[in-house]
Order: sequence, then structure tokens, then C-alpha cells
Amino acid sequence: MFKKLLKKVQKLILLFFVIIKFDGRKKIELKNINFKHIDFVNYKQIKQYLFKENFFNNKSYVDSHSFNFLFYLQKIGGKSGIEISKNKIFNWFSHFKNKLEFPWEGKLTAQRILSIYYNYEYISSALSNKEILLLNKIIFFHIRRLFSDFNRKSLNEISSYEIVAFTLSKLLLDQFNKDILFKIEKIIEAQVDSIGMHKTYNALEQAKFINSLNEIKNILLFFNINVPDKISFSILNMTSILNQYDHEDGTIALFNGANNNYQIQIQNLIKKEGFLKSRKFIADNGIAFYIDKKRRLFFDVVQPNNLKLSNNLGAGTLSIEVSAKGEKIITNCGASESFGKNPEYLRYSAAHSTIILKNTNISEIKAKNPHIKFPQEVLFESNEFEKTTDFEGSHNGYLRKFNKIIKRKITFNKNEDKIFGEDSIISPKLNKNKTIYHIRFHLMPEITTNLTKNKKNIILKTKKNKIWLFKSSSLLELEKSIYIDNNTTKETQQIVIRGSTDLTKKIEKWSLEAM
Repeated sequence: MFKKLLKKVQKLILLFFVIIKFDGRKKIELKNINFKHIDFVNYKQIKQYLFKENFFNNKSYVDSHSFNFLFYLQKIGGKSGIEISKNKIFNWFSHFKNKLEFPWEGKLTAQRILSIYYNYEYISSALSNKEILLLNKIIFFHIRRLFSDFNRKSLNEISSYEIVAFTLSKLLLDQFNKDILFKIEKIIEAQVDSIGMHKTYNALEQAKFINSLNEIKNILLFFNINVPDKISFSILNMTSILNQYDHEDGTIALFNGANNNYQIQIQNLIKKEGFLKSRKFIADNGIAFYIDKKRRLFFDVVQPNNLKLSNNLGAGTLSIEVSAKGEKIITNCGASESFGKNPEYLRYSAAHSTIILKNTNISEIKAKNPHIKFPQEVLFESNEFEKTTDFEGSHNGYLRKFNKIIKRKITFNKNEDKIFGEDSIISPKLNKNKTIYHIRFHLMPEITTNLTKNKKNIILKTKKNKIWLFKSSSLLELEKSIYIDNNTTKETQQIVIRGSTDLTKKIEKWSLEAM
């Protein structure tokens, strides 16, 4: 309680100094300023709110506070577009300039600045001198709040949009120095892991971070500043890793809030780097991947934490996704980007293809916050043999509540279209109470299923008429499920292994093989 009160007081003081030091008479040159690399603006979303009255006041339309709608209005062009742009910006500033928190979160502040910068020439082309003066005042008001936020935040709290907006603003104000480049390098070190994956462990966020680094690179080159090797290497390194996280059908792996709304943009981002070498997963933390000519599998062995960077981590520890022969077969339910909000239930363990005890989340999910309770130990190792490769992961997320450790072993046969799974529920101490478990395998839409008479085999027929056989050592069930595709919820099915155990070790074996 005291910490929350202290933060509020600090923000009040910050706002006070922003206002009293505010000088709207300053001017910066903003003609032909647009360093956008790949466009990650959701234009479908903008069309749904832009022409509604008072859309800023609708809490569902979070994206409207980014001013991304300015890019859409510039595409429309004409005086009407300029008039709408002007009115929306001025009305927004009148209502929200003195707010302490939302919508002055760092990412939104930075997005608004960049949206105005990149569309300034278009917006100002039909404004009066008085209106241009007001627009400039709004820009400087944003800059002061951005600078204050940027300097007080920890390295893992700063979004990539803030890095771009901060760098460009400092250059435009002729306040740039080498310390800024040094801080950018430190942010990269804090937010990118040893193999080049952004620590959100979300392929879409990885793409957006790379895109921001490319924008920074373009900005530095424009101002005749040498691009640090750290930034150039990070772009190449992160892009080569991003290239590993797509399925046989070209979609990205759906972990930790990722969605496929920007599939074309991500592919274009990868293509811009030219030839990229294949990579192997050589870490003990992250989304492990196995790729060969026959199939692709992704395995969630992320060690959750309570950093703000990890706000969107799902409770899907040890979940998997599988694709083969040009099609995705086993998936997680995915995520929605509808008006900037992802429903919390899509982060639940049950929305992932993993092992769940008593229908309880592996990590505690709390809206807009990192996990409070989560596995303190997620372990992973891989072993390569002559004919097979093994992935093995475990977590203790259920240890305190149910006295159970969960292990999952995946074996790939190199010469056959087969994947073998072995899921273990282990009790470190004797426990006479039975524990109910569900092992879920969410299927892609348009896969048809046929449960055999012994109820231990399910025949899968894909959209491209490929036949697969899912086998289990125990009885199988089919339940309804959902899949989020481009913000549209599609009904699909999931394979479920259901049981209960009071044993010290319960093992469920399953396999997926081509017919």
C-alpha cells in the first residue's frame, strides 16, 4: 500500500515539473521524418473504432491511445483526413494531458510521439499557425514525459518503442550523446537472452523488437552516426532465431501471447536480412525447437519470473506445438489482439497443450501483471543419439500445492515420421490422496478425428488429406476447444488423456505418427 502511494506521489511531482518547465515555443524540424521499417499497425482494428464517437473513452480501444490511426488517415489522404487527425489529437490532449497513469504508460507515450513524428508533414500541411503551435506544444509535452519515464525505469521495463522515440527525440533536439548508445546496448543485454531471443519468449514481440532496432539503425544512419556493432549483430542474431519459430504452414509458434495477425510482416522482416543460417536450440531456458525435413516441434521450457518484461507469459509450461508435411497439427489456443486486449483465459494452462493437475494453472495468472506464483525450477536438457533426439523438461509448479513434479520427454525418430511422448507425474513424498490430471493436445481447425473402438487411438485427417495416428497407453477422449485465428475464434477439438493417481510416479505414454 505504501509503495503504491509513494509511486503516485512521485508521478504527481513528475507531472508538476513537466507542466512548470513546459515550453511550447521550441521548434524542431519534422519534415520527411519517417523511419518505419516494417509496418506492424493493425489497420483492421483501427477501422472498427476510428469513426465512432468518443472512442478514446472506451476502455476496450486501448490501441486508439497509440495514435496509430494517424497512419490509416494518411493513407486515406485529403483535407478530411487532416481534419480528423487534428481534431482527434487536440481532443485527446485536452482530456488526457494531466492523467497520472493510463494512457501515459511508456509504450503508449512513445507510440503517440512516433505516430505524430512520422505523420507530422501530412497533419501540419493544412493547419493554421495557431494550430501548428498547439501541435508542437503537444509534442514537447510528450517528450518531457517520455524522457522522465525513460530515465527512471529499469532496463527490462523499457519497451522498444520507447527506445526509438527517445533516440529520435534526442537527435531532433540536438541532445544526443554516446551515453544513449551505451544505454541502448545495456537494454538489449537485459532483454535478449544468450541465443538471441527476446525474454518475452513471444515470436511476435521478437519481430517487433527487431523492427525497432532496424528503425534505430535507420535513424542513426540518417544523422550520420556510426551504428554500434552490438545493434547490427543483435538484428542479425535475433532475426536468425525468429526464423526458427515458424511452422510448416508459415505461421509462428503460439506461446506467451503471440498471434498470427502479422504473418506477412514477419516474413518480410526475415527476408530483408537475406540468407540466414539454420540455428539449433542450445539453451536451457526458452521455447525449445526441433526442426528437421519431416517435422517441427516447439517446447515451452521458459523459466517464469516476476519481471514486468514477462507480463504476458502464459501458464503453459511444458506445452508443445507440432507441425509436419506443410501443416500444423498440435497447437496452443493462441491469443487475441482485439482492441489491444488478450483475454486472460487464453493464458491459462488449459489453453495450452500440456499437463494440468486438478484444472489448476501451473502459474498464477493476474491481468496486466507478471506471475505472482510460478514454477521456481524449470529444467530442460536435450540428447542426440544415432537414430533419435530427446527433449526432456520438468517443472515444480505443482509441488507446493499438490506435492507433484511434472516431467515431459519427447523423442524424435530421425528416420520415421514419428514423435513419442512420455509424461510423468511424480510425488517426492508419499501421498494417499488421488490427484486428477488432464493432458491436453489442442488440434488445428479443419482436422477431422475418428476415435477407434479401443479408445486408445485417434485417426487424424488434415485439411490437405494427410492421415496421422495419435496413440496412447491410456483411454483417450475428444473435447471441444478453440483456436484464435486473426482475432477470430474458431471451434476445434482437443485430445485429452484424463486420469487420477496416488502413485509415487504415474507415466502416460503417447505418440503421433504418419500413416
